[in-house]
Amino acid sequence: CHCPLPHGDCPLSRLLRHLLTARRSLDICLFAFSSPQLGRAVRLLHRRGVRVRVVTDAQYMGVQGSQIGLLRQAGIQVRHDQESGYMHHKFAVVDGRMLITGSLNWTTQAIQNNRENVLVTEDVEYVKPFLDEFERIWEKYNPIKYKFF
Repeated sequence: CHCPLPHGDCPLSRLLRHLLTARRSLDICLFAFSSPQLGRAVRLLHRRGVRVRVVTDAQYMGVQGSQIGLLRQAGIQVRHDQESGYMHHKFAVVDGRMLITGSLNWTTQAIQNNRENVLVTEDVEYVKPFLDEFERIWEKYNPIKYKFF
């Protein structure tokens, strides 16, 4: 394969393999997202016709290296919090059936240098509450409801 994504057996490649199984939807809820490889994978899924939605933290979406601007430029729907404190979730739901969660922010620093954990499950007992939480905050962070000062 000549694509720029890693192909070895490392935590990043395992995460990418799970993400790239998406066929219908990918809902992502992340505090920080700056990994170029994960950003490329998400944009690739969007180009393949997968409905991608992203919720992120307002304070961290504009930091140097953030992938959020590139996702928006690609036409991916992105929403952010409008509250004090952090939108600190770190999870993704693939096709409404697979949950990827843990301490991992989707950043190069976290992937290469930190001690992190990632749990992947298709057990509906765990997937459904995360999917429900995504839908709840997706609606809460609807731009129609934003307050401007």
